[in-house]
Amino acid sequence: MHIQTIPMWTGKSNNYAYLVTDEPTKQSVIIDPAHPEEVTPVLKSEEAAGKAKVTAIVNTHHHWDHAGGNDEVLKDFPHLQVIGGAKCQSVTKTPAHGETWKIGERITVKALHTPCHTQDSICYFFEDGDQRAVFTGDTLFTGGCGRFFEGDAAQMHKALNETLASLPDDTKVYSGHEYTKSNVKFLLAISDSDAIKKLQAFAESHKQTQGILTIGDEKAHNVFMRLSDPDVLKATGKKDPVEVMAALRELKNAMISATMANEGPAGDELTTKSRVLETAAGVIQDFRPVKSICAHLNAFHVYASDPTRAVEANHYCAHITEDIRQCLLYDSPEPNARLIGIEYMITPKIYNTLPHSERELWHSHVYEVKSGMLIMPTPNGVPKSVWQKAENSEMKDIIPLYGKAYHLWQVDRGDKVPLGTPQLMGSFGNDEMLEKVHPEGKKGLLTDRDGRFGADYEANARSRRDIEEPEIHPDADAMMRKPVAS
Repeated sequence: MHIQTIPMWTGKSNNYAYLVTDEPTKQSVIIDPAHPEEVTPVLKSEEAAGKAKVTAIVNTHHHWDHAGGNDEVLKDFPHLQVIGGAKCQSVTKTPAHGETWKIGERITVKALHTPCHTQDSICYFFEDGDQRAVFTGDTLFTGGCGRFFEGDAAQMHKALNETLASLPDDTKVYSGHEYTKSNVKFLLAISDSDAIKKLQAFAESHKQTQGILTIGDEKAHNVFMRLSDPDVLKATGKKDPVEVMAALRELKNAMISATMANEGPAGDELTTKSRVLETAAGVIQDFRPVKSICAHLNAFHVYASDPTRAVEANHYCAHITEDIRQCLLYDSPEPNARLIGIEYMITPKIYNTLPHSERELWHSHVYEVKSGMLIMPTPNGVPKSVWQKAENSEMKDIIPLYGKAYHLWQVDRGDKVPLGTPQLMGSFGNDEMLEKVHPEGKKGLLTDRDGRFGADYEANARSRRDIEEPEIHPDADAMMRKPVAS
């Protein structure tokens, strides 16, 4: 069995795809080819050299950064079977838990259902003689585990400490991301055991850590697989294994949130001199175009080319005429927020004059307004009841408008600077679109946002019931019907 790692590290991405080949027959499968631009050239090269005959895509779960590249890969390899959970892109086969099959002559694969991170998460145990490997996606990482997006602590406990822990200790672990260095920081906050110190030294000397450490190693250093360890019990204050698992995940989530709060764009922090000059400029210079901004709106944009990705966008909008608005899009309302894109909004009077191909690039705002997704955050000191009247008045003005948005900075990928070409964005048009981005739909996507702004999308929807819905032009929202290239 030959395992070739394909790092997919565009921007700040840290995913791995894996090409696994049965050496006698050269029959191969490609696991989680999320970024076709990085994977497809490798597959073509290996096939051209006679080193591989790719027969299937294998997905560990449906998230876009694992299964989102399936359709693009299939354009070059249309004969491939797609093996994975029911929600995976273009899936053709979902194996049962414990189901086995062969790749070529020597490799046996067993599917291990490990629901929690997603309910369709599957780990794959590969055996070739005395060579063993498990591909764990976002369920098990070196020194960590995935977030409980669609499951709970009991499911993750079963996945790690029953299903995966039952594999032979010499089984090498191939996870879906390179998270080892950050995981070590968390492990050291829980325990300073010799096993964790050994992992720390290993992580510091290896940029890539996949396929070297084993299930036995994880049992020694991974606190999520050491729920009865005295250090773990002390750190969590719990004794029941499921409660310990839940507490560990909460602690890890808190650490991730704190780290993200401290992360920003590339480059050194602003110096005192720069801050003084910035403040002085605001007093002396005239910023009339910026001063014309009259509304702060908050909503989510979805990628026209990939409807499983969405980004929160703070719109700072100004009126050019009664028929045209323009909005600067920022990733937050804070000082030094990143300018991630622009959006133009036009009335139906102008939209209807555009050619068909142009109209397809614009999106409607009806669902955003009526669902309560689109908000105009309440200013400090203004009573919510008073502001809601102003907000609803603004929503009546926005609901008939068509928007055209481009994002220049893909902050959801973690890019430190704007990379690649501008991305055409759209708005959400129905509940099904939301569920492609987050398994819990509106609740999952909006709860955190509403908490930060003191908003309530459900209350917004109720208060907007009387806002009349305009007829949407059939050319608008083309991305709802098919992905639109940027």
